[in-house]
Amino acid sequence: MKHDDLPKRWLSRLESHLVQLGSDRKKLSAYEFQYDLKIAFGDGSFVFFKYALCLKDETLNELAIFTEHCGYHIFPLEETQVEELIPKWTDSD
Repeated sequence: MKHDDLPKRWLSRLESHLVQLGSDRKKLSAYEFQYDLKIAFGDGSFVFFKYALCLKDETLNELAIFTEHCGYHIFPLEETQVEELIPKWTDSD
């Protein structure tokens, strides 16, 4: 889904997140998509996202993944783990 398709319950949370960052924008910009994430689910399946941002909401029991190029995704928080991946560069010299 894209920003205009985001459920209202997440629109307000996203706007609050941006305010906490000191922004007066209501939508994400490319600067917010800084992370590579692995999302692992209770059944053993997983997904990787590049250039992503994750917000969790305990009251909704949901987490939202916002990606720069692959849309926005909402998952149940229960039995879901988020891991920030750190690129490991090697020098071929």
